[in-house]
Amino acid sequence: MVNKFIAAAEAVSAVVTRCQTTEQATVCLAQLAQGDAVAVTHFPDQLQELIAPLPRVAPEALATTRLTISHAAAGIAATGSLLLDLPDPIERSATALATVHAVVLDAEHIVPDLNALAPRLQELLGSGQSYLSLTTGPSRTADIERVLTIGVHGAKELRIILLEGRL
Repeated sequence: MVNKFIAAAEAVSAVVTRCQTTEQATVCLAQLAQGDAVAVTHFPDQLQELIAPLPRVAPEALATTRLTISHAAAGIAATGSLLLDLPDPIERSATALATVHAVVLDAEHIVPDLNALAPRLQELLGSGQSYLSLTTGPSRTADIERVLTIGVHGAKELRIILLEGRL
């Protein structure tokens, strides 16, 4: 299922990096940051070590950040889509303002299709605190003279950091 997810994500212009350890993922995120301050959205406690070394941008400077880092609650193999849980409106806007959106996904949270995502959706929605979003590839639109444009309504580049090793 992991290979199917990767193929589908790459088919919609996402760049997938496979990491066997959290240390590899931390290095990958640091390379993407290139020393710049980053915006970070809702991240589970057990993965805080991935983003701890990275300098953070102040909330009032989100519009100037190049990189936003998020955590995916799940991935859909059939489409290469990512399920993001973004309860904070400021963090939500950070995913659309940055040029590059890097998303960390645990390979164990990949499901075959949208129907298989239902139990995870019920779990997240049951908390009453969720704002869920499905993201598939970088932002694209063709609403102006039917010309495809990348990055107008969101990130120009989607980087998926796929954690395959045990966390």
